[in-house]
Amino acid sequence: MRRHMLAAAALLAAALAPATPAAAASGPCQPIGTAGLADLIPGDSTLGLSDLPPAPAGVDLPQQIHLRGTAETFNRRWSFALRGGLVYVKEASQSGGWRTMSLPGCLAGHVTGVSVDDDELVAVDEEGRIYTMDHALNAPWTWNWTHRFGAPLWLGGGNTVPYHSARWTWSVLSPGEDKVWRDTAGNDHPVGAAKVSHVFALSEDGSRITYVDPWLPADHSYEMATPKGGRFQARALSTTASTSFVVNQYGDMYTRLYDFDISGSDKVFFGYSYADQRGATFPKIQLPAPDWARQPKIPGEVTDRISVHKTGPGSNARELRVEGRDQGRTGYWSKALTAPGWTFTATDEPLSGQLLQNTPDDRSDDTLAAPSPYGYAGAAGAVSARVDAFDPAVAATPLTLRAGGQELRVTLHTVDGLRQTAHAPGLSSDPRSFYGNIEVPQTVLDHLDSYDPALRSLVRDRLTGARFTDSDVTVTDKALAIARLDLRLDRV
Repeated sequence: MRRHMLAAAALLAAALAPATPAAAASGPCQPIGTAGLADLIPGDSTLGLSDLPPAPAGVDLPQQIHLRGTAETFNRRWSFALRGGLVYVKEASQSGGWRTMSLPGCLAGHVTGVSVDDDELVAVDEEGRIYTMDHALNAPWTWNWTHRFGAPLWLGGGNTVPYHSARWTWSVLSPGEDKVWRDTAGNDHPVGAAKVSHVFALSEDGSRITYVDPWLPADHSYEMATPKGGRFQARALSTTASTSFVVNQYGDMYTRLYDFDISGSDKVFFGYSYADQRGATFPKIQLPAPDWARQPKIPGEVTDRISVHKTGPGSNARELRVEGRDQGRTGYWSKALTAPGWTFTATDEPLSGQLLQNTPDDRSDDTLAAPSPYGYAGAAGAVSARVDAFDPAVAATPLTLRAGGQELRVTLHTVDGLRQTAHAPGLSSDPRSFYGNIEVPQTVLDHLDSYDPALRSLVRDRLTGARFTDSDVTVTDKALAIARLDLRLDRV
């Protein structure tokens, strides 16, 4: 979530706060850091680089890194490579010249994954614990580490990569590099006074994406739905500046702009609206958040090694890359986020990803995960209601209302609420609160007099005849309650 005016207070608190028992239990390591604060003004200085020892001659390191992953990664200034539990660094613009990074003692030799975006780098150890290095767009002498992660204010006792997944990625949306992002109404919104930082991770079957944010509770409860209503099964995931990129086993690719703030969850700092914000003088953030956009198929061989990186300000300034082969030569396919087609760049390096069955036709529906098992039904007076396959990661769910033999279908929009205490993943007996909104189709409002009196009364009285109406929504694994409709549905 965005840091705003709390950034300076967070730095002071970090300097004064002792390591907590939770931090000690998870392996304390560099408890004080400046991750999450506005970065130093980026420059071209390499001060401190020459103090790092050259990489040993026997370490196999590339001349250049072309794709971001968790073994090799890059930002605008630096390239990083993981080998044997250690991390090596060089200037991204230079060919070769690798040096051995300085790591905290508890992390050196134990790194299993590394990912950099913008001015922050994340390293993960064998237990999946997250460590953050700040000022990654600046000179090496400014780099500093912290194991702290989670509420409050990036001062929590630490967190781990969800699912203990090897398919994770680090994303940073910043005011310095990205400046603005664009909502579905076409309005550009400033990133804010500080950054939005998430680790995104794929579940084992590739159908769920969980994210952890260093200012949110240190749990694994926040999710972003995959394409196809959360049922698409991805083979790989890459994210930069809140733009995620996924691919399935048939080479079907999708991208999405999404994070905690963009989703509609950060009502403390931002105004959101489901009503059309196009042309508004002071537009709110348009909801629902941008959905997945299907990318064109690549006309050649591809692997599951995919990458996205930022190329300039604005949420469309992204480049997609996919490792592959064309006419017998290895390299990568690339395109700007909104470009209509792909081009191939030969590197003649061995392929390191797994080849996909890249078919020219769309096979996104061929490997869908099972729908959510959570269905609910109930009644309020003469009106019965039903919700099928409710998924906490999916932003829009059909809500079917019936009375007098008539059926009225509306949309129940839900986004995770802001919380500072941990919650179990998914649905459980612990009530989960959502910011909800009930959307009534305009065609229904235009012909409301033709509906059963009970349905007509519900729309006019409970929803004030409006197209969009906010409502708190509370869900457990046994019940779903919609406050505005005074409606409680039980699990079926």
